[in-house]
Amino acid sequence: MASKWIWIAVVLLLTGLVIFFITPPADHEQTMQRTDLPWLVTVEPDGSSRVFDLHIGTSTLKEAIAKFGNPEAVALYIRESGKRDLETYFGTVSMGPLKAKIILNLLVDEKRLDAFEANAIKQEFSAEGHKKLLLDSEDKQSLGDARIAGITYIPTYKGLEADFFRERFGQPAAWKVEDEENVQWFYPDIGLTLLLSAEGREILQYRMPRDFVMPEGVESESTGKGSGDSPAGQE
Repeated sequence: MASKWIWIAVVLLLTGLVIFFITPPADHEQTMQRTDLPWLVTVEPDGSSRVFDLHIGTSTLKEAIAKFGNPEAVALYIRESGKRDLETYFGTVSMGPLKAKIILNLLVDEKRLDAFEANAIKQEFSAEGHKKLLLDSEDKQSLGDARIAGITYIPTYKGLEADFFRERFGQPAAWKVEDEENVQWFYPDIGLTLLLSAEGREILQYRMPRDFVMPEGVESESTGKGSGDSPAGQE
């Protein structure tokens, strides 16, 4: 009987060795340390920043397309104040295990914006009431050299807890409670504004730290008001 168990043990050992040697190694691309995760922000000496392997203020739309794929749309927004913003929308982008929608703000001179506005093929209005102009194909194709002014990152997964972001970005320098469901966290040192929502999706907006302007009405540890906690349902 003892010899029978010895043979079983030997067979199991040999089977394990065969499996070990013939099983291919894990995909290196999936195990290597990534440099394009949303909490990996590098601030440059000139006050600009890098995130998602892109240099805000220097990298171009062409470089972003190489990273994220082709955009779904390009639109020129005209705010009530008259300010114009040129935005490029990407569909669901995957970076490692994370998926998100991405919007780029582009740096374009006023003369080109005038031409884009005149050549727009369609006019709509955003949910906030801003005028939205869709660019014609020729104008869109001319934007490859446009530099990135900012990046908006919207995770596809809703309901990420405040601690998820606090563990990766640290305690915010200041915050602003918008209503019972929404609060903004501000990280001026890295140019990040984070919107936490109890019902909707979280939104991360990256700008160059040197251009970061703290909005009015914020609270912080120094003001002695609030705690920076997220809205109901986030904690």
